Amino acid sequence: MLTFRLSSLYTLMAFICIFAAGSYYTYLNIEARHKEQQRSMEEVVSTQASAIERHLTHSLSSTYILAQEVRRSNGRFKDFNSFAKEVMQTIGGVSSLQLAPNGITQQIYPLAGNEKGIGHNLLLSDTRSKEAWQAIDSKTLTLAGPFMLVQGRMGILVRNPVFLENNGEPYFWGFATALLYLDDLLSFTAIDQLDRKGYAFELSRLHPDTKQMTIFARSSKDLTEQQVRKIIKVPNGEWFLAMDRPINFTLQIMLGTLLSLLTAGLFSLLIRRILLEPERLRALIKIQTSRLEQLAFFDELTGLANRRFLTEQLDQAMLNIRRGGGGLALLYLDLDDFKRINDSTGHHDGDRLLIEVAQRLKATVRECDLVGRLGGDEFAVVLMHIESVEHVRLVAEKIIVNIGLPVQLAQNEAIVGASIGITLAPQDGISSGELLRNADLAMYESKRAGRNQLSFYNIAMQEQALYSIRLEEELRRALVREEFSLVFQPIVALSNGLTEKFEALLRWHQPERGMQNPGSFIKIAEQTGLIVPIGYWVIEAACGFIQQQMQAELSVKPVAVNLSVCQLREPEFANRVEALLARCQITPSLLELEITESMLMENVELAMMLIANLRRLGIRISIDDFGTGYSSLSQLRLVPVDILKIDRSFIINLETSPIDRQMVEAMTIMVHKLGLKVVAEGIETAAQLRFLKKIGCDYGQGFLLARPLVPEQALQYWGFAELAPSEQIPMETDSEWRPANNTA
Repeated sequence: MLTFRLSSLYTLMAFICIFAAGSYYTYLNIEARHKEQQRSMEEVVSTQASAIERHLTHSLSSTYILAQEVRRSNGRFKDFNSFAKEVMQTIGGVSSLQLAPNGITQQIYPLAGNEKGIGHNLLLSDTRSKEAWQAIDSKTLTLAGPFMLVQGRMGILVRNPVFLENNGEPYFWGFATALLYLDDLLSFTAIDQLDRKGYAFELSRLHPDTKQMTIFARSSKDLTEQQVRKIIKVPNGEWFLAMDRPINFTLQIMLGTLLSLLTAGLFSLLIRRILLEPERLRALIKIQTSRLEQLAFFDELTGLANRRFLTEQLDQAMLNIRRGGGGLALLYLDLDDFKRINDSTGHHDGDRLLIEVAQRLKATVRECDLVGRLGGDEFAVVLMHIESVEHVRLVAEKIIVNIGLPVQLAQNEAIVGASIGITLAPQDGISSGELLRNADLAMYESKRAGRNQLSFYNIAMQEQALYSIRLEEELRRALVREEFSLVFQPIVALSNGLTEKFEALLRWHQPERGMQNPGSFIKIAEQTGLIVPIGYWVIEAACGFIQQQMQAELSVKPVAVNLSVCQLREPEFANRVEALLARCQITPSLLELEITESMLMENVELAMMLIANLRRLGIRISIDDFGTGYSSLSQLRLVPVDILKIDRSFIINLETSPIDRQMVEAMTIMVHKLGLKVVAEGIETAAQLRFLKKIGCDYGQGFLLARPLVPEQALQYWGFAELAPSEQIPMETDSEWRPANNTA
């Protein structure tokens, strides 16, 4: 506040000083212009006064010439008119010339218009006889006027006395007179032009006796106090020429004042900005620091604590527990089916869903508890000062219920679940890293339990996690050391028992634990992404077995290979398979790729695009584990596949479950209606085989028909002898159904 007041005071002082300086500059500028105007006016007046004086003197010379001619002719002037005419033409500016012997006018040129002047006695009858006697007394030229003539014009009468000598004595002969018009005299100057340009002027005469000023010429504009006056010397008196050019400095004063105000205002604002800049920068730094703290410690989308801030608060809470006792619970949440909703409806709806989940989490827990977003669709809740494990369970169940409520998106509603892993402190860990890791393990246990579940951490989860890490390392080494191999289980035509094709099955020769089936390591391979290079190895090894058949000059049987969902997401999968077939010189139809029904339904569009690319190459496609997913007939009709494999879970109970028998028969009929072939997996008894053959199942696979064989054995296997055409297998009715002995 003090800084603000000081800056306001300094700003006001700066404004006053700058405005005063601007006003003073305006005053100096006006004064300079005024002085310049005065100098210019003095020059103009001097020029015009000189012009009047010069032309008046020039015109008066006409009387001197006339007087000289009188003296030369000793008063006997001959041919006056011609002489006067020549003088007037030479000198100019003279209206008429007159001779007045003894003061009586006797000759006038031009006479026209001046007839009344003949006989006029200048010494007696003229009202201006005083100037005439003054001329005689002073023996010098005198002026009378200017005065208004009968012609309606201002005129000047010039009387030049002429003296002759008689016996050496001078005597007055008369006057040589000239009449001048004032406007003719002024026409030799620029006064009229200056008048039109806005100048004001006044031509006056000071009466020598009365000392009164007589104005005999003036402009239409009045003079001001700034007028400039010059004296014009004339015979027997003085004329005065005063001129002025009125200039209004109001506009200049207003502009100067306005400019001073603007300049003062701008500089004052600049000074205020400079004075307040440190304060503004401090405020900006404070805001930016707060924003950086917000970005550093809180999630930008949901406003919840981010992983860093939650970790710091969790460590602080653990420190408090070590000092004062107590306990807390960490809930690790992962949204079920969020990726599907986000991919299908768009990221905008996905963000809206995350924001709604964040709000529901905050509304579910207490003010003292901490809610954070760890990233993606993963959240964490720290329950402080827990009362009991049962209390934690109730809160977790409440969270699952609240999150499971419908969420209104832009176009429709969405429902998501939450898998929650719970770890307790201090019994499950004493650091944030340890608690988060344990809660994450418990969360994955919830997902394995069926999602939308909660699980408490236990030591077995830690052991499983360590085992998974060790297994991942072993799988990486297995790829490098070529510890994988394939076995091939025949798929037999139930109509004749002959081998139709083989299914390639992966085996791992683990140096310490021996031969490992895929069930013991395939999930870890999928979680770590190792399934992709392993899958390419399997396809290449299967192509190698096909080459072995070709080299043995046997009837080459196709080989089926299972695909993983990770391979399905590989954008270059089809191109790499095509390149592999070309390198091995294998007909694409000899390779069959199996896609599980659940994999197909997880991303139908992606699966159909991959299937279309593979079919374009000539590779056969089959759907594995059919019946375990949620595909509809309309979807199945659109998928371009060749074969459907009925899952073994339907085959295993054929002898005891009428429902399974009906379902298998219905699936077989339905698939045949679609123009596809059917393979039954997991045939282990003769009774199962008889039923499948009875309902028209095309192919069978299982331990009854053949166990998985190493490549050398597979090359020698031709089929199942009991299904050969010479063998008649009796078919039992449903009422006579009896479990058969397992001869596999």
